[in-house]
Amino acid sequence: MKHLSSKAASPFRRVLFATNCAADYEGALQATFNFCQANKSSLRILHVCRTDPSPRGESSGSRDHSAALILRQMKERAIGLGLSCTSQLEWGVPAEKIAQAIEENQINLVVLGTSELRGSKRGAFGPTAEQIMRKSNCPVMTVGPVAGDLVPLQASAGPVVFATDFHSVTRGAIRSAIGYCKNLDAQLHCLHVLPRTLHSSHDNTLPELLTCALKHLVATSEVPIEEPVCSVTYGSEISNAVVDYCRQQGASLIFLGVRRDSIFSPDDPLPIVFRVITEAPCPVVTILCDAEADPECASHPMPSKSTVPQSFLQ
Repeated sequence: MKHLSSKAASPFRRVLFATNCAADYEGALQATFNFCQANKSSLRILHVCRTDPSPRGESSGSRDHSAALILRQMKERAIGLGLSCTSQLEWGVPAEKIAQAIEENQINLVVLGTSELRGSKRGAFGPTAEQIMRKSNCPVMTVGPVAGDLVPLQASAGPVVFATDFHSVTRGAIRSAIGYCKNLDAQLHCLHVLPRTLHSSHDNTLPELLTCALKHLVATSEVPIEEPVCSVTYGSEISNAVVDYCRQQGASLIFLGVRRDSIFSPDDPLPIVFRVITEAPCPVVTILCDAEADPECASHPMPSKSTVPQSFLQ
């Protein structure tokens, strides 16, 4: 790979790690440290103590003392790594306090962890993470259970994968992915998944067309990037195809642009983006977009709907 000609400032200078201080936080914490070191980001670690009784019967004083101790240890570890870090202990409704911290501290990225491999939408993420993903105006990096286990074993940074369905309102995610890659001299892979039913060994017209569309999507970004890898693959289950591609490429991070309203649709108990997060071998940055049309689409038109299959990462 040819090195990029110049670096760009990281779009993620202020990172918030929101933790419940559970026993399985290590993978998400290490991923946060790695991210902040690579991007030279400042870090704020937040834990919100609930005001309701503990389901395990612990006293609120015991819980608060334990959380304060864990936060102090996290902060000391971060500072030991050379990071600029502050910690914050709050009381109240976690989702509300996290949202408040995002706004007051002008956070560019919030990091959440999840430990459930399978299950319903709520079972996979919990009500607090779900509410943050619903309402956050900044990107959310989620460290799923597979990624959490693999983070300490990752010896080197792999490519960044931007998986897209070409939906107009998710185009902002490509700008964040390119900005991240420019800052780290990382290789960008742009990926689109087609249904396996469309696969034909005799006709490459559609994948060639979509490969050109991926290159066009990269070219229309304000920040140029050299030699992106644009790939079209097939899969009977879209999330599995994305995860398999990232595993094969040794991806270090996945970027997804997602319509905010569609991933919380009651019609799908576990939307594709959630299945990607819970199975991905690396952290996933989700950039939520509201349903209004992207005003830039008029100046940078994408391929017509007649040539692009239905949206998958909605």
